[in-house]
Amino acid sequence: MLTNLQQQKGWFWIFPATLVLNLTLGIQIWTAVGLAFTGFSVYRVIFNMGHKIPIIDLMTAMAAMQWILGPYIDYHNSVSHYKYHMYVPEEQYMLFIVPVLIAFRLGTLFFKDESDLESIGQRVTDLLNRYPRLPYVLIVVGLGIPYLNAFIPASLRFVFFLLANIKYVGAIYLLFSPSSKRWTVFIFVMSITALASIASGMFHDLLLWAMLTFTFVARELKLSMGAKLTVAILGMFVAITIQSVKQEYRTLISSGYGGNKVSLFLGMAAEQWSNGRIVNPSSDEDMNARLNQGWIISAVMKNVPDRQPFANGSTIWEGIESSLLPRLLAPNKKKAGGQENFIKYTGLPLGENTSMGISLAGEAYANYGRLGGILFMCLWGIFIGWFWQKLSRWSVFYPTLLIWSPILFLQVIKAETEFVVVLNHLLKSAVLIFGLLWFIRKQWGIRI
Repeated sequence: MLTNLQQQKGWFWIFPATLVLNLTLGIQIWTAVGLAFTGFSVYRVIFNMGHKIPIIDLMTAMAAMQWILGPYIDYHNSVSHYKYHMYVPEEQYMLFIVPVLIAFRLGTLFFKDESDLESIGQRVTDLLNRYPRLPYVLIVVGLGIPYLNAFIPASLRFVFFLLANIKYVGAIYLLFSPSSKRWTVFIFVMSITALASIASGMFHDLLLWAMLTFTFVARELKLSMGAKLTVAILGMFVAITIQSVKQEYRTLISSGYGGNKVSLFLGMAAEQWSNGRIVNPSSDEDMNARLNQGWIISAVMKNVPDRQPFANGSTIWEGIESSLLPRLLAPNKKKAGGQENFIKYTGLPLGENTSMGISLAGEAYANYGRLGGILFMCLWGIFIGWFWQKLSRWSVFYPTLLIWSPILFLQVIKAETEFVVVLNHLLKSAVLIFGLLWFIRKQWGIRI
């Protein structure tokens, strides 16, 4: 672990950055540590783009922005949302959440990240030399699967949702190929995703896959740190723009809007830019609420154990049961969605059709309190680090397995999801992807 820590350039800059924030700006000590760690985490993501598949770095940075940066803005903003606000004092909240996230990241460092893109690129090149049409097959199949939704039983929709994502794997494969059409096809696949997101008003897939595929783009274009930073800033503004319009946009299209949805979305985005809400999001309480997932964690901290006793691991064991056992063997196993835990552990009401999770950090506190929650997140980090290293080691059997890894982590990297959703997605998607690769190898002799 110590060797891995030394290789994670920038860790030791957290200390002087904390002192600067604390002594010169008067920021509370744990808040200063958290902001310094957030900056470091974002730096690690950008630095590793083009060199590794920074799944764990991305997971940490997203959590840091939503659990630390968002709450910090809320604590020091004159505008406060009537519901989505912090429920406990800043010092109390940061004393829990900052060690929680650092403990998670330190836990992952028990296992070395072996996702070197140069090595992966060579294996992909070898594969495509033997099967040059493979990327196109994956793209066509992935694009075609959503059209089968009307014929798919509800019990299998999760499986087909995962399979639809193989179009991105095909597009990534193409980036490693010498094909003159590779960029055209890649942009086409991402454009289809963007159009589908605008049509449905759901932008989750677009934002996640844009982040997850950028590391491969950065490698192929050999982007410098400055170029990657520029792209990251532009991407941040795109994400802020989407966040600023999506709620109103969804309301309009759900009410039966019959016009051109792309024109509607772009017009609404242009309006947000013209009125200054993009470059000055702190003036928008709804914008702050969407960045800040810490308000839910703080509500848990206020409610547990004063009004609701600690769960003492019950939701964690329910999540493990739900992930490992089929419903036939566990008919009463926990369902994903988060509504039950949210109401129970925050003490706040939630609309019947609204789904909100209390997050891994919130669930850790609800079960084990402050110190126990920190220990739990460290253990979860150890598991994630072990799992990620195992994927690298299993590349002996499936040489390009890590190209498929983003499918496994689609829900895992999100900061707002609960344990049952995260573990369920990770394990079931792993079974599906390994099963698919095994079937391809058995049926056609292709070692993907």
